[in-house]
Amino acid sequence: MVKMGLNSEGSQLSCGCGSSCLGPMTFHSEAKGQLVTLSEDGRRATRDTSSFRHGLIFSSRPLRVQEKVCVRIERCVMGWHGALRVGFTSVAPGSRAVPSLAIPELTDFPGYWAIPVPEQQCLPGSEVIFWIGPSGSLHVQTADGQRHRMKTRVDKHKPIWAMIDVYGQTNTVLLLGSMKKCFFSTRRSCPVPTVEPTEETCGYSNVPIEILERMMNQNSLEEQENRKNDNLSCCQSNRKSTGKSLNIWIENSVKFSYFSYPVGKPVHYTFDLLKFNGWS
Repeated sequence: MVKMGLNSEGSQLSCGCGSSCLGPMTFHSEAKGQLVTLSEDGRRATRDTSSFRHGLIFSSRPLRVQEKVCVRIERCVMGWHGALRVGFTSVAPGSRAVPSLAIPELTDFPGYWAIPVPEQQCLPGSEVIFWIGPSGSLHVQTADGQRHRMKTRVDKHKPIWAMIDVYGQTNTVLLLGSMKKCFFSTRRSCPVPTVEPTEETCGYSNVPIEILERMMNQNSLEEQENRKNDNLSCCQSNRKSTGKSLNIWIENSVKFSYFSYPVGKPVHYTFDLLKFNGWS
């Protein structure tokens, strides 16, 4: 748990863009998870891949109802389950400690609302848009155009901050800005330098070695138990074991490790019976 930086509740950051500008849109520089690093002038948030949690971040200013926030998922790591969570809070960043997860460690408390984004819509380069509707519901639009709605009763009379959990497979996100459609015009957040998605910025991060070893060890224990059961069954039926289960274990392990690394980067593994030695 880390302490959020203080921020004035309901305060609006000023800019010189004119009355049609919604204001600057960045992440809060202090109210963030303990494994989050900010870059790109506070617009890019990266969670360390050593854990699937501690990736909470918040907007640096309150948002308006129907102000749509757009983020791009830049990097992913395949060693974890689940992906990006997005939402809003009426609790000012700075008033409480930042927990390790948005769901359920924040959403169990009043003033926090979040929804998981489907994993298949959280691939590198995908964009996610989310906002609070006129009725106070949480809306999310994914890259395939699908809209997801969470019925909530957000108090629209209170300041509302965007809340993002860089969770699970999601490793890095870039805040692209926000926009709000009005009757005769469209208001946008302050203009910022364009960051185009490239092979360097968008892709898959390496799975930490400790995660691979943990997975291999777990598979090894399960396989040893299966082999004991197979041997017992074979003795009772007076048949010899074919060793098929060991081959299946190695095959599954190689498949898991292969998909854990960037496409086009071959990785070779060496095995000593059921002990994982490493890669070359």
